[in-house]
Amino acid sequence: MLYLSILRINTISNIIFNLNAEYVGKPQITADNKAILKQSFQLKCEYTGNDGDGEFVEWYKEDTAVSTEKPGHYIVQQNETESILIIKIFEKSDADVKFWQVKTKKNGNEAPSQCRFGQIALKPSPQGIETNRPNEKIDSAHGSIRRSEDKLVHLKCIIEPKQDNLNEINIEWEYSKDGETFSDLPPGINKEANQLVIEQVKKIHNGYYRCLLNGVPFTVLLRVKDRLAALWPFIGIVSVVLVLVIVILIFEKRQKSNKKTSTDDDEQDQANDPLVRTTTNTSENDNKKRAVNA
Repeated sequence: MLYLSILRINTISNIIFNLNAEYVGKPQITADNKAILKQSFQLKCEYTGNDGDGEFVEWYKEDTAVSTEKPGHYIVQQNETESILIIKIFEKSDADVKFWQVKTKKNGNEAPSQCRFGQIALKPSPQGIETNRPNEKIDSAHGSIRRSEDKLVHLKCIIEPKQDNLNEINIEWEYSKDGETFSDLPPGINKEANQLVIEQVKKIHNGYYRCLLNGVPFTVLLRVKDRLAALWPFIGIVSVVLVLVIVILIFEKRQKSNKKTSTDDDEQDQANDPLVRTTTNTSENDNKKRAVNA
């Protein structure tokens, strides 16, 4: 009889205890369960029971424990009162998961329904920029493109997930000369939804362009080159060749001048040399004698 009384008391205590053992999932509103590609996202489960110990064990994506996935992609931070799942870089594969769940050791709350989250939707966001040139796509930070003056420039902001009507979402375009302070676009640019068109690019268009949606920016650097930029290497080579030719001509002219001066000096030395004069006179006398005899 005593045993049954004790059993009833324990049962009632457990019922009261379990009623107080409450879990709260965040975000609580399904509509807020949205993530942005390549950005961090987190799910949180809080325990508000009187004993202060939620006895958290593991987070699951459907029936797979996140601890079995590739290291670093999922990070779990938890203590006695809360457990947080951090998706370091949200990927498209994460958006395909049907539900997320945290599990505990708490009797009667091994899989609290309050901390079971549905499929995470994707918020539209800029994920790259395409241009009017085939296969020219900037899909990473610090990307840049180059154009010569007066060329056509077409920038298209890539929005993911794809939207049926881009005019219904507020895509902003901004410009910066130094990549730090952004403001309105320079003159001569046509803007339409997710696209910018510069019919004839000028030096004033040189700088950083970014499209902005849902607080997420994507930036590209436009470098505008002089129209003669492509000729500078050729002009440089021609200039070097001309300099070399001029140096060679000057060197040869000086060589000829030095040789002529040396020849004149030798002839003058011979004219002033007594031995040379004697030999010359003797030769002349012999020639005269031969002429008389003849």
